[in-house]
Amino acid sequence: MISIGFARAATLVAFLLIGPAAARAQEADASFLPIYREYRGQLIAQGWRPDANFGLKLASGRPLYRFPEVLCGPKICHARWLRSGAERVVTLIRGELDEEYRVSQ
Repeated sequence: MISIGFARAATLVAFLLIGPAAARAQEADASFLPIYREYRGQLIAQGWRPDANFGLKLASGRPLYRFPEVLCGPKICHARWLRSGAERVVTLIRGELDEEYRVSQ
């Protein structure tokens, strides 16, 4: 008989129940979400400035992603903004290579 303990069993059950829902959420249509390029303009107009040191850069100094303040994983990105000592991190849906980043809400 295999004994895995209550905590591991609970984690396994949660993974089996929540995992498929989380995967579907990441695959969901994000076209109704705001376009980051437009949202970025709104943040700048409100006095926020992009943290150009947050994202990764190529050897040439150009940002690895479309914007210097963005750092991405396979599906989700984060953009870091600064204003008067405050920090704001915006979560983005990456989409395909030819798609606009979308602001997750």
